[in-house]
Amino acid sequence: MSLKKGFIYVFATNLIGVILSILTGFVLPKFLSIEAYSDIKLFQLYISYVGILHLGYSDGMYLKYGGKSLKDIDKKEVLAEFKIFKLFQLVVAIIGIIVALLVKNEILLFCIISLIPINVGNYLRNLYQSTGQFDKYAKFTNINNIFIFVINIFLLFIIRTYNSNYYIISYIISYFVYWLLLEKEVTSLFGRKSSELSLKYLFEDIKDGFLLMLGNFSNVIFTSIDRLLVKRFLGVIKFAYYSFAVSIESLMNTIVSPISVVMYNYICKNQQKEKIIFAKNVLLIVSSLVIALVFPVSFIVQYWIEKYSSSLLVLYFLFIAQYFSIIVKCIYNNCYKVKRKQNRYFAVMTSVIVLSFILNLLGYKLFGTMEIFATATMFTSIIWFIICEIDFGKYCYSVRQYFYIIIILILFFITTVYTTPVIGLILYFIGFSIATIFLLPRECSFIKKEMVNYYLKVVERRKLNKEKTK
Repeated sequence: MSLKKGFIYVFATNLIGVILSILTGFVLPKFLSIEAYSDIKLFQLYISYVGILHLGYSDGMYLKYGGKSLKDIDKKEVLAEFKIFKLFQLVVAIIGIIVALLVKNEILLFCIISLIPINVGNYLRNLYQSTGQFDKYAKFTNINNIFIFVINIFLLFIIRTYNSNYYIISYIISYFVYWLLLEKEVTSLFGRKSSELSLKYLFEDIKDGFLLMLGNFSNVIFTSIDRLLVKRFLGVIKFAYYSFAVSIESLMNTIVSPISVVMYNYICKNQQKEKIIFAKNVLLIVSSLVIALVFPVSFIVQYWIEKYSSSLLVLYFLFIAQYFSIIVKCIYNNCYKVKRKQNRYFAVMTSVIVLSFILNLLGYKLFGTMEIFATATMFTSIIWFIICEIDFGKYCYSVRQYFYIIIILILFFITTVYTTPVIGLILYFIGFSIATIFLLPRECSFIKKEMVNYYLKVVERRKLNKEKTK
């Protein structure tokens, strides 16, 4: 599948997930107490760490099949790998449950129980991503969002419970239902072929993927280190406020993740300098559009969830951090993987984590406010972006693109801090349009052309469907 088709397909199929994530992100904090919301966000924070327990097996498979077509892969080998992976995760889960019971840690027990369905789901989504099966990737990415949304609505408005434990347990149940659906999908995709169990896959995939897993896990640590420190130093209430801002910021990931998925497969097949630079420039425009989501979010918070209005300044800094992270995640992280620079990727992520930790602690010691943690995250993201620009110098932006970035950031700061959300959105869009037309004309024309072509195809398809029904 081409880059253009991949973008269009994944965006279209991911729209439902984006809408549901937005609704979930605003409904829970509106109706739950700050303490209950804090408990749920703490569970979701800890659950993000279970991915390390596959020890790189999933990442080794990801690297092995990157850029290949699913039809060209030995299905028996895929099934054999998958079976070993599930047995391996079962053993890890049993050990983890024993440890959780011995230390009497309820949150740890909940996380370990969720380990197998979460890691199996991520394993299969990695397989779809590496082989360019974007339709299946988007489908199973959305399913979990649908489950979580339905659960939240059911518990809030049907059961009418505000106990955080009910939500956490329901999430765990949804993970297992999700797993069963994935197993059914694997059977329909690969059949019920018999395959021998071989430990060679365990050792080979962990060996190949261990450093990449550490790099990816470092990415998880980086995106959560500020929340951990807020929880440690500022308490439950501030943690809830900060987590709300992070949950809204993560909506950007719902939009951006499909782009990263498409870009990995694309870069595997197209490593020409001109193509990657052009894709980077297009992403710069996309990033500038995505951060404009802050304006409707600010409007909703100010007029519907006033109790979280103190999170807005945190949100602004986190959105600026995401502006740089989008380029890093979609282009540079994929370049590290495609070019098999796992050692460098891990070294960079380790440096970023250490820097983030130092800046967060220093900021807390000097100012002690919630906003300073978001500021530290923003500066760390900018430095991370600069490191990647240096590492892949032949793909780095020109003076024109850097000037564009500076204009967008100044525009974003002025319109978010000094205007109302509605006026800010209008002024930001005007400034963004002028800057894009004059500084990125080729990429702007490409996006407009593709949008028009896509619209015409949709219209033509509808006409054909009408004619068939006559």
